[in-house]
Order: sequence, then C-alpha cells, then structure tokens
Amino acid sequence: MNASAEKPLVEFLAGDKPRIEVFAAEKRDSPVPRYLYGQFAEHLGSNVYHGMWAQILGNTGFEPGSYFTRRGEDSLESWLGMHSIFTGVPELLESYKNGVACFWGWWGKGDVTYSASDDRINSDSAQKIEIRTLNTPEAGVLQPIFLPTHRTGRYELSLWVKSTVPKLHVAIRDTDGTELGGADLSGLTNQWKKRSLRLSINRDGIKRGQVLLFTIGAGEPGTILLDQCMLFPSDQKEGFDPEVIAFLKESKLPLLRFPGGNFVSGYHWKDGVGPVDKRPMRTNPAWNQDEPNHVGTDEWLAFCRLVECEPLICVNAGNGTPEEAADWVEYCNGGVKTKFGALRAKNGHPEPYNVKLWEIGNELWGDWQIGHCTAEEYARRYAAFYDAMKARDPSILFIANGQYPGWNAPTIEHDAKIVRSLSLHCLMGDRVPDDAPKEDVYRSLAALSVWLEGHMREIGDKMAAGGIKEPRVALTELQLFTKHWEIPNNRTQTETIFYSGVLNGAIRLGNLVEMVTRSALVNHGAGLRRDRQTLFADPVAWAHRIYSTQSGRWPVRLRITGPRFSVPEFHGLPGVNDVPYLDAVALLDDSGKELNLLVTNRHPTETLSAEIALTGFSAKPEVCIQSLAADYMAGNNFENPEAVKTNRSTASGSATGITYAFPPSSLTCLVFSRAD
Repeated sequence: MNASAEKPLVEFLAGDKPRIEVFAAEKRDSPVPRYLYGQFAEHLGSNVYHGMWAQILGNTGFEPGSYFTRRGEDSLESWLGMHSIFTGVPELLESYKNGVACFWGWWGKGDVTYSASDDRINSDSAQKIEIRTLNTPEAGVLQPIFLPTHRTGRYELSLWVKSTVPKLHVAIRDTDGTELGGADLSGLTNQWKKRSLRLSINRDGIKRGQVLLFTIGAGEPGTILLDQCMLFPSDQKEGFDPEVIAFLKESKLPLLRFPGGNFVSGYHWKDGVGPVDKRPMRTNPAWNQDEPNHVGTDEWLAFCRLVECEPLICVNAGNGTPEEAADWVEYCNGGVKTKFGALRAKNGHPEPYNVKLWEIGNELWGDWQIGHCTAEEYARRYAAFYDAMKARDPSILFIANGQYPGWNAPTIEHDAKIVRSLSLHCLMGDRVPDDAPKEDVYRSLAALSVWLEGHMREIGDKMAAGGIKEPRVALTELQLFTKHWEIPNNRTQTETIFYSGVLNGAIRLGNLVEMVTRSALVNHGAGLRRDRQTLFADPVAWAHRIYSTQSGRWPVRLRITGPRFSVPEFHGLPGVNDVPYLDAVALLDDSGKELNLLVTNRHPTETLSAEIALTGFSAKPEVCIQSLAADYMAGNNFENPEAVKTNRSTASGSATGITYAFPPSSLTCLVFSRAD
C-alpha cells in the first residue's frame, strides 16, 4: 500500500498521554534516500589540515606570515592558540620576528642567521639557516607538535634539503630537549634533493595531548636550506587519519560533499593535482589562511574510496569559469584519450572516477561569497556551467544553487528544463546573544526543524509550479549556528535534537529531499573533533551513526499523540506553533523482518513515557535499543571525550508493542524483530 497516497506518513495529535501507533502494513512505495545521511567538508580552519589529513606539521613549506590568518604576530598567536601548542614555547614569536618561518622557531644557540630564501622548491620561499659558530651541540629549527602516541610511535618524514653541511639530525623531543627518537639525514649536497626517513620514538611516559618538539639541526657551521617538510604517522591511510576513516566507515557514511563551502568560490582545482611538491602554496581567499594544496581532487576521491562513500563535488561558479568546471568533470570522468583524463592517468589514476553528483556554485546569493551575483545572473551562470559540464559527461547529475523564493525564482523560470535539484543551506542561530536564557534558546533550536520541514515543502511546491517535473531539494549544509559556548550550540546534545528532527522531516517529505550533507566532517561545526591528536565525536556524530547504520529503509505510517509546545520568533529564529515534543519515524528493513522506530524527545527536562502499539507486525518480546540521551547542554571534549555517546540495551515488550520511557533531550532507536 502507498501510505502517502491516502494519509500522511506521520499524523500528529495533541494529547497529554503519549502514544505512538505504528501501522507496519502501510508502507510507502519508495525507500528513504541513503544520501540523507551524508556529510560535508571544506578547506576551513582545521577541518582538512590538522583534521582529517594526518600530516602533523604546520607551514610545511616554510612560508612567511603573509600566508596566514591576520598576518604576522597575531597570526602565530592565533594558530598556536588554536592548536593548544603555544604554552611553554614563548620564544616562537621572537624567532618569527628574526627570520624564522611562521610557526617554526629557533633550535640551539650560536652565531646563527635565519632568513627567507627565494631559492626554493615551490611557492614563495624556503628556510635559510646560516651557522657561523655553535654554542650548543646543534642549531636549526623546531616546531611544537602533538603526536598520536596512543596509536603509534613510528613516523615518516619527507624533506627537501640543500646544504653545505653534510649531515642534519632530525628528532622528536620533550620540551626540555630530551630526545625521544631521532635519525640522521646524511650525504647532503649543495643541490636540492628530497630526503625521507623513519623516526621511532620511546612512548613511555608521554601523556595524551602532551606538547613535544620536532627539531632539525646541524652540528657544524654551514648554510642550510629547507623546504616542503612533512611528518606523517606511519599508520596513515593514503595521507589521512586512520581513526577518522574508521569512524566514518563504521558509520556507513554514504555521501561526502567537498571541497566547499565558501572556499570553493575561489578555488581552482588544477592547483591541487599532480606531484604534491610541485603544487603551489596559495592563500585561501574565503578564510584568509594558508592553502598548501596537499589535499586535492585525487586525495579527496581516495578518501571517499577509503570510507566507502560517494563524492559530491561543488564547483567554483564564483570566480571560476564553465570551461574550468568542464575540465574538472573530464579529469574525474574522462577516458585516458581525453586531455584531462590523460592528465589524471599521468598522475597515477588511469581509471575514471565516475563522479556523478556535481553542485554548481556555493551560496552565490550571499554578499560574503566570492563571485556573489544577482539571482538573474546566477540563472545565466547555471545554464552556462550546465552546458559546458554536460558536454564532457552527459550522465552526470546537477544541483543548482537555491535558497529563498526570490533567489530561486529566476533559475526555476529560465532553467526549468535543466534543473533537477536546488540546494538549501540551513545555518541559523548566529544572532542569538550569549546571555539569552538557555532553555529558551534550546526550545527555539529544537523547533527549528519543524519550520525547516515546511520551508522545504514550499520550495518543492514552487519548483513543481514552475514546471520542474520531479523537484528535488539538496540540503547541502546543515548545522546550528549559535556562536557562544554559554548557550546551546552545535557541539552539544541540542544539535542531536535538531538534526534528528531534520532527518525525520526529510523522510516525511518523501523523494523531495534527495540528500542532507551535514556540516562538517572534522573540527568545524559539529561532527568529529581532533584535539591534540585525540579523536572524539560530538553528540550529533553519534546521532548520525544511529540513523545511518540502522537497517530500516521503508517508511511506514505512524500516529503520534502527545503534548506540544510553541516558540515565538527569537533573535532571528522563526516562531513555530504546536511543535510535538515526541517526534518519530518508523522504518522497515528490506526483508520486512526488522522494524526500526526512531524517536526524539524534544522536552528539555521531562521524561515522556509512551505506549508503543504495533499493528501489522507481530514482534518478538526482546526489543534492542540504541539510546543517545543527555542534558541539552552536554557535549564531549578532550578531558571527557565520551561524556555523551550511544548506549545499547534491551527491553521486554510483547507481540503488539511496548511502553518505553524516553529521557529528556534524547534520541532512541527501538528495533523490533518479527516473531513469525
């Protein structure tokens, strides 16, 4: 039976006594799109570098401060503060003022001069060290680092060197200078050459998150030039952090959107392919930080392969051109006889990647965006990109920039025949002040998903009215955007409640919402967090895992009775009336033998005990339960990385259901197994 053809998938009734009725025989004809459980990553902050990418050092190319946020001294303080390294190494700022590359410092003492040299491997400069006399066993450069010593004591170094000194010593040390492990680079000459070595360190006594020093030193006078210095843990997976890969793979991540975000509107993909040592260093124009281009197209697609997810590439429709985007399609999907397919093969990837999903531009409706334009100009731009990219691969699928009705209208009007999907970004809450009452903030954020469900339905209706036969909405950026840690934010359980409501609403909307790529992967928004080389998950990452790993795909009809609440408009957040405290979806697996009931209790303080009645499904008495429950302000951090996580248990029910007490601000998945 097609449940949605006659009745709404979920019917909400007001009532003081909570009750959830599941009509398992009334199954919708179409399954839940797997892409609803996607994620998004961007070259922003430490999302990529010092996040998912396993390389440990900062400023691997020994570039000056002009590449880095806020420039100069403030840049160094900001970066080191962000990575919690600055404490205990106060001489770094003084070093930077006297010719040492940004984020590097002096190592050793003597009559030594440091400067930036234009004799380099790529980009602007290399580090030049001129040693005349030594007052210590060696002199050179250092960088404070964190290492994943809980996983491995083995590290791999690559370094370009040109030197009149025949030997350098590379080491990892305690902050007092004690060597924990080191090795020599020997046979150096006054010609640039890439050198590699392996370092093994003694991990005894090293505490989690302890600051260590990476040093490169010479033991005699001479002139040394250094460039492109990279340090990876030996357990890296094609350059990526193995713990990030494992978590996402275990979470069955289906889709990853990249490389932006605002970043993509100034990104030129050809900077990020070919030998890493020949890729140019750039300033990230969207976020005013360095972009070494170590992670480009081939790396991103390798990451997707490792995680076993599908890629969604967003192209530069800001200051990019249709031809540039078409070349990117050809690089990813073209045969080896095409110009850019041949380049891909030359770079070590002869087989096409066959990337099917492409988004044309990012947030070009916003005046902060590189290439910001009018709605009419975007409609023209979309058509030009569409034609150029489609000519290289007719099989690819496109997502157009969408957002609000006035912006969407010209694209729908002029491009209805070539528009299949409009993007939507929901990043709300940034106008809420830090002294707003916490519970008021929570209630408004919990209710926001209900407003968003209605907003997406309206977008679909306008697309259909404009002649688009099968409208699709792609929610390609999603997170709460409150900016203060004193109030509910995306790192707390509040994001779980919001996110579950969005997914439930998307499921109710059927095929209209084709994907959700939640922001973001690591160290931005909410998701995974890599702090001092310790990886842990924000609460919403555990919520994502509950949805993406449960076995249900086929929605069945529900009737939910329970109390409601309303919220007024609140610092830019919409007013919403009659919001159910209990929200739920029910999903059958392909065999029809497992019924997954995902229930969110939005109430901030009260447990809601609900009678769950099953019709058309005779269940075994044991019910398997995954629960993610916590105070709405609770989150995880370096000191307590698993304060909030999924708990598993079982409960006793009957063939026709169970009564279950749902904790406040919780997400619960109850799995019923068919008895017959």
